[in-house]
Amino acid sequence: MKRPLLYFLYLLYCVEAGIFLLLAPWSILWTNGYYAQVASLRVILLSGYVRGMVSAVGLLHLLAALVDFRAFYRALKDS
Repeated sequence: MKRPLLYFLYLLYCVEAGIFLLLAPWSILWTNGYYAQVASLRVILLSGYVRGMVSAVGLLHLLAALVDFRAFYRALKDS
């Protein structure tokens, strides 16, 4: 493995972004955000479908982090 520190930072980003995207649509941050105050966007952003879609992207980030972590662990173990 050439750059384990950069790979680790990438994994950290994936986990952080995944947790944020998973939880943010259901928090007060989402409902009181700048774009949620625009009347035409508020209906869309507060829709359960949009919130679920953003949370699904968060789950995909976490899944990618898990798969990449397994590869990272195996590469460190083999070297």
